[in-house]
Amino acid sequence: MNAFSRRGACPALSAPMQTGDGLLVRLNPVAGGLLPKSLIGLCESALRHGNGIMEVTARGSLQIRGLTPASARLLAMEVDALGIAVRTGVPVETGPLAGLDQEEIADPRPMAQRIRAAIEDAGVTQRLGPKVSVIVDGGGQLTMYAVTADVRLVGVRAADGIKWRVSLAGDAQGATPLAMSEEDAACDIAVAILRMVAEKGRDAHARDLTARQLRSLASWRSVAPPSVLPDISPTWGEIAPSSRLSPITRGPEPPLKLPISPLVGELSGRTAGGATERQPTGGLNLATPAS
Repeated sequence: MNAFSRRGACPALSAPMQTGDGLLVRLNPVAGGLLPKSLIGLCESALRHGNGIMEVTARGSLQIRGLTPASARLLAMEVDALGIAVRTGVPVETGPLAGLDQEEIADPRPMAQRIRAAIEDAGVTQRLGPKVSVIVDGGGQLTMYAVTADVRLVGVRAADGIKWRVSLAGDAQGATPLAMSEEDAACDIAVAILRMVAEKGRDAHARDLTARQLRSLASWRSVAPPSVLPDISPTWGEIAPSSRLSPITRGPEPPLKLPISPLVGELSGRTAGGATERQPTGGLNLATPAS
């Protein structure tokens, strides 16, 4: 276990980050929630091995603070003993109430899982920086609008059903819009963005993509999902450009014959994180019982 992970990297269970009050780890349960018994066990473990403070982040992850290198190892063992599976890989995040909010436009969980599988098939995780992230927001009472990400997909009601608005680099207000697409095409565009970012190296983010790359992304139409193919790079027959209005210039753009260059990567494990750290939405101090 690396107890000296650099600030700015994601403080996963296997790579805690040094803070002013000790080491911090962040957990994102695969199940999207915890049974009461598991949550009680996790709280007791946080009290035993940390400083008793457990927080819920703006992205719906759990943070445990005040750990030491030795106690972080013990915490990881107890989390495993509790049967709590934590998510690894490129963070593809949904809201804390995903699938539960009756006001949601769309349940974002199937789309998020599809993108995770496509990223795994593409094999780009090791070439992406630890803070590169994707948000899939189904709307509702508790949105992810204020949380920044490299790729953002938001469910939108349309006359012919649910569409997904794809944008990149920022929060809901500042992100650059790319396309309004069906689920298949939106998933393909999201993975294509990550492939382009991976080409630029582990220090790159979606904001580093060029205007030409953005135009090519905005003009693509999906014919066959590249995420199911063994080759990381979609061929001309799988994602082909079409003439349309550019979101950058608002004028007509000619087709761009620029398929993504192939890369070979491997998966590595990481947990939830994002392009910009946000203040936690709330915290539970287990060390000081409520009066």
